[in-house]
Parts: sequence; C-alpha cells; structure tokens
Amino acid sequence: MGVSMKVIQYSRHAKNRMRLHEISESEIEDAIGDADFTEPSVEGRINAWKKSADKFIRVTCKNEPSRIMVITAVKKKKGWEG
Repeated sequence: MGVSMKVIQYSRHAKNRMRLHEISESEIEDAIGDADFTEPSVEGRINAWKKSADKFIRVTCKNEPSRIMVITAVKKKKGWEG
C-alpha cells in the first residue's frame, strides 16, 4: 500500500477500538504494510486483513497523499475467507 514513507495517524475511534480489542500500533502497521488480504471499503477506504495467532485483525484505513489515516481496527474470529 506504499506505507514506508507515510505517517500513520489514528482517529479517536480507531484508538478506542485498539484499546477495546487489545491491538497494538505495531500490529496495525504490520496489517497495513504486509496485509494477508485487502479489499475496498466505503468512501475510498481500504480494509487490510492480517491473521494473528488465533484471530484476524481488520484495519480500515484511507491512503491519503501525505498520510495513512486509520479509521478503525477490530479483531474477529473469522477473516476474509468466511
């Protein structure tokens, strides 16, 4: 997704979800930079999926010219395959 040179910023909602689901910033960066699966979302956003030990992390973000804005992040029992 071309993240190496861009700053990653987090919305207040994303920070709250990260606390709730116990997702670290490094997990978010890994999901964005090395996603197992990506899919388009609403309003030009992208869902980046990454399998963790026992769950799937879904990061919804928007790739903007000078930054990547993380909108939300959740851990799910099922991933993109079903």
